[in-house]
Amino acid sequence: MKYYFNWNGTSCGTKGIMLQSMPEIIRPEKRVKHIIIPGRSGELTQQEGEYIYNSYIQTIPMIIYTESAVREAEQWLQGDGYVTFSCQPDLKQRAQVINAVTFRKHSRNSNWWEGEVQFYCEPLKEAVTTEEDIEVTTSGATVTNPGDVTALPRIEITGSGDITLQMGGSAMMLYGVTSGMIVDSDTEWVLKNGVPQQGVYTGKFPVLKPGDNTVAFTGSVTKLTITPRWRYL
Repeated sequence: MKYYFNWNGTSCGTKGIMLQSMPEIIRPEKRVKHIIIPGRSGELTQQEGEYIYNSYIQTIPMIIYTESAVREAEQWLQGDGYVTFSCQPDLKQRAQVINAVTFRKHSRNSNWWEGEVQFYCEPLKEAVTTEEDIEVTTSGATVTNPGDVTALPRIEITGSGDITLQMGGSAMMLYGVTSGMIVDSDTEWVLKNGVPQQGVYTGKFPVLKPGDNTVAFTGSVTKLTITPRWRYL
């Protein structure tokens, strides 16, 4: 199909849904505060963070040619999950169907229906294909982030003792490391056998900024296995 969307791994075409036009590519809005300063014209715009964006709504007009397909589409287009649009076929993003899904018969004498679904989309996208882990065995190695925003990786450590991690301008000290310990920069947890640990680290959780990043470590580390979690706008 020339124009389509996939919802939770299923193409709209398998549900008898056709699109009249290509979905839009939407660049999410940065989250900012507008501050009025007495005695000054205009407003001061203050960003909440370097890579903080708002969710947005993607509206998709649809055509369906049978009433039975309308009923099936109504059941299918609900809940939350991942959506991929034909405008960016290599990317997916988390979304919810939270508003009403509407269908109306085109005319009394025509057995086809026009409809609309709205996906409430998270602003950052992921690659459709499963990303490969990155193994780093030498301190000072370079890891390149191909995405548009800072990635918050999951790092499995092979090593022991007290170590330091430096990545993306952040430095972290870990105490009493054992092989298999996990540093998760998304949840900001350090995990041992799946259990969050307290008091075993200081500093900032490692990140991977867009472009090249130097990954350095000290201590008895033989390997870092990095699940990078690249993200795209």
